Amino acid sequence: MIHLTGIEKRFGSQEIFSELSWHIKPGQRVGLIGPNGAGKTTLMKIVVGDELPDAGEIVIAKNRTFGYLRQDIATLSGRTVREEVRTGLSELLRVEAELADLEAAMVTASADELEQLMQTYGTLQAEFERDGGFRIDSRVDEVLSGLGFTVSDFDRDCGELSGGWQMRVVLARLLLQGPDILLLDEPTNHLDLDSLVWLESFLQAYRGSLVFISHDRWFLNKLSSHIAELSSYGIRVYTGNFDAYLRQAEEERALLERRHKNLQRRAADMERFIERFRAKATKAKQVQSRVKALEKMERVELNSDSRTIHFTLPDPPKSGRVVMSMSDVSKAYGDKQVYTGLDLQLLREQKIALVGPNGAGKSTLLKMLAGVVASSSGARELGFGARLYYFAQHQLETLNPKNNVLQEIRDDTQDLSLTQLRSMLGAFLFGGDDVEKQIDVLSGGEKARVTLVKMLLTPVNLLLLDEPTNHLDMASRAVLEDALSSFGGTMVVISHDRHFLDAVCTEVWEIDKGRITPFLGSYSTYLERIEKGDRPEPLPLHSERSSTSKRRAPSVSPFAGAGTQTPKLQPESENTAQASINWAGTSGLPKRKTKEDKRRDAERRQSKSADGRRLKKAYEAAEKLVTELESELESLRATQAQPDHYNDAEIVRTVAQHASTVERRLEKAYSEWETAGAALEAHESSPV
Repeated sequence: MIHLTGIEKRFGSQEIFSELSWHIKPGQRVGLIGPNGAGKTTLMKIVVGDELPDAGEIVIAKNRTFGYLRQDIATLSGRTVREEVRTGLSELLRVEAELADLEAAMVTASADELEQLMQTYGTLQAEFERDGGFRIDSRVDEVLSGLGFTVSDFDRDCGELSGGWQMRVVLARLLLQGPDILLLDEPTNHLDLDSLVWLESFLQAYRGSLVFISHDRWFLNKLSSHIAELSSYGIRVYTGNFDAYLRQAEEERALLERRHKNLQRRAADMERFIERFRAKATKAKQVQSRVKALEKMERVELNSDSRTIHFTLPDPPKSGRVVMSMSDVSKAYGDKQVYTGLDLQLLREQKIALVGPNGAGKSTLLKMLAGVVASSSGARELGFGARLYYFAQHQLETLNPKNNVLQEIRDDTQDLSLTQLRSMLGAFLFGGDDVEKQIDVLSGGEKARVTLVKMLLTPVNLLLLDEPTNHLDMASRAVLEDALSSFGGTMVVISHDRHFLDAVCTEVWEIDKGRITPFLGSYSTYLERIEKGDRPEPLPLHSERSSTSKRRAPSVSPFAGAGTQTPKLQPESENTAQASINWAGTSGLPKRKTKEDKRRDAERRQSKSADGRRLKKAYEAAEKLVTELESELESLRATQAQPDHYNDAEIVRTVAQHASTVERRLEKAYSEWETAGAALEAHESSPV
């Protein structure tokens, strides 16, 4: 269908492609992958004719239609959303208009003319019906609804929409157009999870050829029949989805490394022989033979584009069992009530994915947890020792516009070397001289990546993340996944990247109609349970809880907000500081201590030291018990997360009872640990 042969392309002194050849066959669904800067978008533009190659040949089968979704969408205006999307059905609209003209002509036609007109009308009407012409409006509405538009949006002018929503309009138009070859450049950008799932389903049934650029592994796995990997070495096509590509690429790399080592070993043996016997006339023939063999020896180059970067988050500060709680929280925007009487707790080491339909209130909940949006009523409380960091795409104003990228990172991380910081920035697409870019000239996506790096280097125990994988390529997402998977704190995340959710989250909270339904296990486990109709009960609302149950009364935290770390301790007032000194006389000098005063001071110091040892011992014992009970409960929860665990009702009951007992013991242990910690902290800060 499409043949590219010997394609070359340069931008100034930078070579993008050299002797690149690629064949796209009918019916293929090709996921085009590669690191940022490899030229994926440029290659797609060359295929559709938006860019011309410097050399090479492009052959496309005759009478093939193209549809191309660009990353840079032209501004739409002057038409409503429905009108703009209807233009994707231009051929059907043309036939519809022709049928209308024929109907008008038949009114005034003679008998002879009428017979011919009716015959033409019948043929056109059959074609119109076959192609779904009588369902034009319902098809338009179906696609728009699938991509997240509400009925009230259909008649809005496209010029009123943001860039992301205009991209959805263009995508809807392309999907209805149904070209022979559909090329999509990052189609999952700006889509929420529900819209992404709908698009996936639509494209699985698509009859034409599909070529798409994406960093979404789940999307690539669902849709790809082939993976085309673009690198500085050219393009290499693998059969199968993304997981199949990973297996094949790893096998190829392992084979290549073995060949490389074997050839290096043979070359080294030959070089030693040549060096040893070069001066011996009796070995001249053998030496010359090895010299020629060495010159002809195959050279195997390892792909230097592939690199693995591992990064470990700083150890989170120790927190209590309850990291944050909300009590009787309600939230409304005008007449729209989002939440009413919401009660919840975030517990230590929970890693929660928030999912639910568009507009259900996921972002609102995350913002209320972060303290950047106030609830209409109710209370929010940070737990003992909790320190949070909120990451969102629009929370970028905390960056210093006068700093360059490297300076901005170094300001908060004095304990890391320059090499370590550069490696970390490189993992998030700031390589070479990019680290010298000023913050005020960065794009929104680049600023988001800087903020993400700062977050990863900040020691906190509660992360609240809103779409953290946006603007990241696949290698950067892998670094983020690796770091967050080993994070020892609590995390709540919203993301449309399902592979990312599957990799880092151990619970899923489904939000719908103001209720939260918690599912224990990964995102994949959540999907399996939904498919089986296995739905747990939602978290009880405040009004549904027993009025006799013992509850803490949370208070609103006075120090929560975007990028919140930990409350700053207020310095003692001057009067308070003076009150601890025994002033005497009018000279302004403190009274000289007597021997008796010194003896009493020594006794107080000894007593405080003994009390300190006792309190510290109690604190460490309480902490040890908490750790042991947490480990036991984690093991029980892991058992409960296994699908086959529910095959035996007796085992389910026994494990649930055991878990309930451990939870009660752990609740008591946490209380004792927090009390011991507070007592130790008060003792250490008290004067002798």
